[in-house]
Amino acid sequence: MMKKPQQFIIIDDDQTNNLICSHVIKKFNSNAEVILFQDPDLALESFLNDEEKLNDKNQTVMFLDLNMPSMSGWEFLDVLEKNKPEILQHAEIYILSSSIEDFSQQMEQYPYMAGFISKPLTKDILQEIALKKEKA
Repeated sequence: MMKKPQQFIIIDDDQTNNLICSHVIKKFNSNAEVILFQDPDLALESFLNDEEKLNDKNQTVMFLDLNMPSMSGWEFLDVLEKNKPEILQHAEIYILSSSIEDFSQQMEQYPYMAGFISKPLTKDILQEIALKKEKA
């Protein structure tokens, strides 16, 4: 039986995308906890003040948008890296973006990134993530 991640954190200023993600995740794993942040600043505040929110890495998957008004996904990662680098060990982090550019340079800069996913999130993508976790 496939071991499905139990906690998903979505950080995206696009409310429609957040609803799609939430819906797809619940269809994939009805017991999953889905935490949505439309504002990356609020997400940072939440993580920096309450690390307990994050379960262990085997259970938590984070989807992070790149293009947000107050800060980019990269800036978000930079702040986490500087202030609470241990959080990066608690979650499997994917960039979820509508952008189709090549991010291989950033992958070198952010070696803890699990990968890049093009929007919209689908059940197939979640299954791939779960399978990858199983093999790890």
